[in-house]
Amino acid sequence: MLIPLSMKNCFRLLCQHKVPAAGFKSPPTHGLILQSISNDVYENLAFEDWIHDHIHLEGKPILFLWRNSPSVVIGRHQNPWQECNLHLMRQEGIKLARRKSGGGAVYHDMGNINLTFFTTKTKYDRMENLKLIVRALNAVQPQLDVQPTKKFDLLLDGQFKISGTASKIGRTAAYHHCTLLCSTNRTALSSSLKSPYC
Repeated sequence: MLIPLSMKNCFRLLCQHKVPAAGFKSPPTHGLILQSISNDVYENLAFEDWIHDHIHLEGKPILFLWRNSPSVVIGRHQNPWQECNLHLMRQEGIKLARRKSGGGAVYHDMGNINLTFFTTKTKYDRMENLKLIVRALNAVQPQLDVQPTKKFDLLLDGQFKISGTASKIGRTAAYHHCTLLCSTNRTALSSSLKSPYC
């Protein structure tokens, strides 16, 4: 796989050509796990789109892990004035970005892990991706009660939403990305996602 020189400093390769089998229902024989070393929402979203548009994913799924400095990311069809508090975000230095997938507005900061699962269109399976996250969380913290919902969210203790999800399905490739709240600033999250016009 050739990565443009300008992008090589944006991520580190965690696992090349062999995806760990633990946690996968039917593990792929090859793939990549990438972790971004950039905390810039624009760089991470651009890299996500670049993978979707330029990488041949047949037999080589990619898991991209990334975190952003404080920002609000809206879906491709959302109106920012209806989804977030732009005045507050400007005052606090919180960036606004639009992603190419659908879904709702989400708040990102360094206490929020973003995961993007890239596959071919035929192997796209959002629920299986969420179950993988649940298995990984249970491996680290067995006492956690985390379950996926029919709306492809993750709930903690049956009531606290800790992950939202969105996807983009192209002609041959697809990706599913989701957030995972770990230690997010909940005050900034709620105030940023509250529009004064609604």
